[in-house]
Amino acid sequence: MAEIALPSVFWPSQKHGLRSCSLILGGLSLFLCTAHLFAPRDAAADWSALAEAKVLYTDNVFELSSSRRLSLSEDPSQPAIVPVQKPSDVVWEPSLDVRHTSHPTHLGQTEVSLKAHGFIFTDNPIFNHGNYRIQVKQALDSETSLLLRYRYVPNLFLGPNHERRTGQRLDEEERVTSHIWRLQLERRLNEHLTATLVGRYGLRQFNDVFAERDTIFWTSGSQLEWSLNSWLTLATAYLYERGLADGQQDVQFKDDVSYRQHFASLGVTAQVSRSLSVTLGYAYRRKVFTSEIVGDSNRGVIDTTHQGSAELRYEVSQATAMTLGVQRSQRSSNASTRDFFNTNTSLSLQYRF
Repeated sequence: MAEIALPSVFWPSQKHGLRSCSLILGGLSLFLCTAHLFAPRDAAADWSALAEAKVLYTDNVFELSSSRRLSLSEDPSQPAIVPVQKPSDVVWEPSLDVRHTSHPTHLGQTEVSLKAHGFIFTDNPIFNHGNYRIQVKQALDSETSLLLRYRYVPNLFLGPNHERRTGQRLDEEERVTSHIWRLQLERRLNEHLTATLVGRYGLRQFNDVFAERDTIFWTSGSQLEWSLNSWLTLATAYLYERGLADGQQDVQFKDDVSYRQHFASLGVTAQVSRSLSVTLGYAYRRKVFTSEIVGDSNRGVIDTTHQGSAELRYEVSQATAMTLGVQRSQRSSNASTRDFFNTNTSLSLQYRF
């Protein structure tokens, strides 16, 4: 729960022990999906790609990454640091999502997707980072599909913080590398309702000076999407997450970031015309730190976040679309009398080919 700032890197620091197996598992996922992509396929196989160029203005670079990922499909438990100063910035977000669809089995269509997403800060390059995702979606029948995803976010700079390992509380960069696996079962219940069950398992590996914060977490939850009519869709979701940190039994450092988290969201999409749609969303997150260590500043801390968003999407052509979005987050904690706000405004151009 501290403040400050320093230099940048793009790749994760080296970790030792059992946690390094996450890299092996991630590499295996990449190998299996790449093998699928380049293996011989039937004539019905198809390639497509979605490229996006987004420019975004944020009034708080420390909260941006956490705010942007506060949704069911992203990473709603990404940690964030609360600084005294909140610098604003213009952020460039290029991304490319390459997809390959085929029918290798009798079950139905198989889709493999590889996505790379960059975050480039104009005035605060220390926050530059990449977000990489690989997934396979398999149709089980005409109404049911199963998705397996691996997400990798290396060496994300959270901010400067006071380390605990030396006992001197020195100011150091706090960085985290995330490995997240996701299993998702989607079922169309009837003409109007689609239900989704979600399970996640993840590892957060911090740089060496904050190694006691290394965390294993798992998530479970669901989403229900309801098509009220041809132009209006409602979606509601809930996720429960439990995170266990290495420092939970270590009274020496007094830095147990283990937690329980509840996340809920509500979204409405209206198709105003054939080319124009509007999406409004609300997300709520309650994170309860579970440290029982006397003297730990995390003990008894409860963080609460409310976020509202709106996005206007205009389809210029069958292949091209533009979006204009705004996002407002308010985060509060019982450990502080202040609220922490973050407003992000974005404009993007998407092209499908």
